[in-house]
Amino acid sequence: MPAKGKHRRPKPSSSLTRGFVAAGTGGAALALPLIGATGAQAAAPAAAPQQAAQQPTIKIPQQRPATPASATPTSSSAQVAAPKTDGARQATRTYSVATGDHLSKIAAAEKVRGGWQKLYEDNKSVVGGDPSYILPGMKLTLGAKAPASDAPAAAKQAAPVERKSAERKASDRAEERKEQRAEQRAEQRQERTEKKREQRTESRQSTGSGSRTGFTAPVPSGVSTSYRASGGSWSSGYHTGVDFRASSGTSVKAVGPGTVVSAGWGGAYGNEVVIRHSDGHYSQYAHLSALNVRSGQSVSGGQQIGYSGSTGNSSGPHLHFEIRTGPGYGSDIDPLGYLRQQGVSL
Repeated sequence: MPAKGKHRRPKPSSSLTRGFVAAGTGGAALALPLIGATGAQAAAPAAAPQQAAQQPTIKIPQQRPATPASATPTSSSAQVAAPKTDGARQATRTYSVATGDHLSKIAAAEKVRGGWQKLYEDNKSVVGGDPSYILPGMKLTLGAKAPASDAPAAAKQAAPVERKSAERKASDRAEERKEQRAEQRAEQRQERTEKKREQRTESRQSTGSGSRTGFTAPVPSGVSTSYRASGGSWSSGYHTGVDFRASSGTSVKAVGPGTVVSAGWGGAYGNEVVIRHSDGHYSQYAHLSALNVRSGQSVSGGQQIGYSGSTGNSSGPHLHFEIRTGPGYGSDIDPLGYLRQQGVSL
């Protein structure tokens, strides 16, 4: 009895390794039957040339190896990554700094997330170390960090020059204001000085410069020709009074209280006024252009009696003033000495 065992199928020849060949052309399939070991070995050499002559050559396309999953990004990740890059590129803008701009103003106007701090951090290479100092024409990047370039360096080099120029202009303006204030103070001092001088003059005219008797100077000016000056211009050979400098139309006042004894034409004296005072002395005012009093009128010290002029025998506008012991010519005394005795400061 034959021993039990498994029947093994003989190994086919290496020349017939495929039992089925598929051809993709026209969807046809060519089936080759399996042949026994002995028959195959005998028939193969004869069948091979016949099949080679009858069958067309069929090329089987090679299949590409599968790409590992780790090397190919998923569709979801690709869709997320691409919009993110495009969105960042679209959000980045460039802003040109204008006069009067500052980072806080730009950040608020352009709605920069993170405010001026984020704007400064992104553009620190452009602005420099001082966020409060930006120059017109600077290009700031909004939404991304500014790339490094040579422009910031040029801006940094120009910044000190422009800062110094601005400082010089500010210094010049401050100096101009200082000079203007100094001029204003000088003008104010001058005005105060002139006002005090006018007040002193008015005081002398109204009170005789401190006179207790109510006497004053006839005009607020100095003497041009002194008393007793010699010369052929005067009939007596000398000047019988004093001449006060006074332009035509200057107010002439009575030197003290008294009564007008004459007011009118006086020959060589032109228009004149003569006043008798309580002490018996007479004062004369000559070459007047106009009169304000009449004979017999009482006057007080400092009261206006007329206006100076150049009537009569006169070389020009002035006031001829005399003090006499009588009403007529030839009784003259020193007029300035008399006024000083009355307390008038001349």
